[in-house]
Amino acid sequence: MKKLKLLYLPVENVEGDQRARRKIFADMLDEGRLEALEIFSYRIYGRQNGWDEMAQKVLDIAREFAADAIYWHGLWGGHLNEEIMRQIKNLPSKPAICNENGDPFGNFWVVPYPKCLLSLIKYTDVCFNSGLGRVAEYLKRKGASHVYLLPHGYDEVSFGDLGRTEGNYENDLVMIANHWKSRRPFASAPGAKSRPALIGALEEEFGDKFALYGKGWEKFSCARGPIDFFKQVDAYNKSKVAIGIPQFSDIEYYESNRPFNTIATGIPYVSGYSPKFDQILKDGEHCHYFKTPQQAVDKVKWLLSLPDQRREEIGMNAARFVRAHHTQRHRMEILVNVLQGIWAYKHENTSFPNDPLTSYLAK
Repeated sequence: MKKLKLLYLPVENVEGDQRARRKIFADMLDEGRLEALEIFSYRIYGRQNGWDEMAQKVLDIAREFAADAIYWHGLWGGHLNEEIMRQIKNLPSKPAICNENGDPFGNFWVVPYPKCLLSLIKYTDVCFNSGLGRVAEYLKRKGASHVYLLPHGYDEVSFGDLGRTEGNYENDLVMIANHWKSRRPFASAPGAKSRPALIGALEEEFGDKFALYGKGWEKFSCARGPIDFFKQVDAYNKSKVAIGIPQFSDIEYYESNRPFNTIATGIPYVSGYSPKFDQILKDGEHCHYFKTPQQAVDKVKWLLSLPDQRREEIGMNAARFVRAHHTQRHRMEILVNVLQGIWAYKHENTSFPNDPLTSYLAK
């Protein structure tokens, strides 16, 4: 399989924000996995110079670099110059082009799909998305030729080798989540709408042994206020069990990066159920799912009833599984494999690469 000259377009607010993907691709280059690597932080450039200039800059870099593949990461909030995008797609190097979207969306009223995403997917060979089902169907109707699953993963670069000290507990239960509010009346994501009822049930059952971090929970006595993203590990290491619920619980295979990053610390994780996500992380083995607040309470109580050593064993077994199968490196390997397959399809008349869905499923 050909080694690619990869043009990576990271979505960043500050140059270097995407530390995991940047390091992973740099490692791939050092290892000979890639032939060459070019990185352009397009969103920062577009905010400073305008979105048309951003698209033109991507075209200029891709042409000069003779990119074999272009990985357009994330969303930018501006428009896309589609005439320039057509020129990118038709470059002499015939690059394989993919975009990756890790955000969930609802409908025209509840977190609508951004126009930039709907413009971009018409020109990519593959749209990688963190969920399928209704999302994949919608993106295909809007012009995406292929929508493939690319779940979030454990960020082993940012969080490193995470470990727990048995018995060093301050809380029985911890939850990290913000109270999501829409400016539009009656517009609320399904999972986000369920969070207050869940938190009320957990607070009633576990009292001051339940620690809730995040914005917007001031009315709950268990609220501990916001927590820095990279300080979350400290909160998990001081607690026996963690719990969470996805904002959108109606998207097949969808979850944020929170379950992966949390489970990788070694803490048992109780999660709201998303359709088919239990095929990625098995119920009762890697994660513990609930559909109602009472089920959540019962799952947490069961985990807390176990001897500390047994509960920690469950958590560490799940952590080893996530670290072995669901890191950002694993995700980028799959993405590069698909791009290599698309390049071969365009240049060597091979078959178009299949959806890597089965790569994520627990055996």
